Amino acid sequence: MITIRKIGTRGNPDSPDTAGSYLVTENGREFTILYRSHSHGSSLSLDGGKGSLYTDSDTGTVHNQVVNLGGACGLNIDDTLIEGLSPLALRSVAFAARNNITGEITLATEEHE
Repeated sequence: MITIRKIGTRGNPDSPDTAGSYLVTENGREFTILYRSHSHGSSLSLDGGKGSLYTDSDTGTVHNQVVNLGGACGLNIDDTLIEGLSPLALRSVAFAARNNITGEITLATEEHE
């Protein structure tokens, strides 16, 4: 079972540059996900962390990717698997943010039906 609840908002709600914090509980673990919306699109990240969350469609997993400038103008990319967090949870946070859902969302996965 996955539960998602909005726990905070940053920025002016009338501005295209806002961020919403969502508490996601999945597989007995809690994650605070920050959904940022801005004039160029949107992004998901772990609240208080660096980088962006993305889903790997080949493996069905969620990763956090941090990109920094390295030596000789190269890029250092740190890609970390986020265990216990599913692509469905990330899609649900984006759905809640885009539809201004402030209540709790509960998703029953097949094993919990």
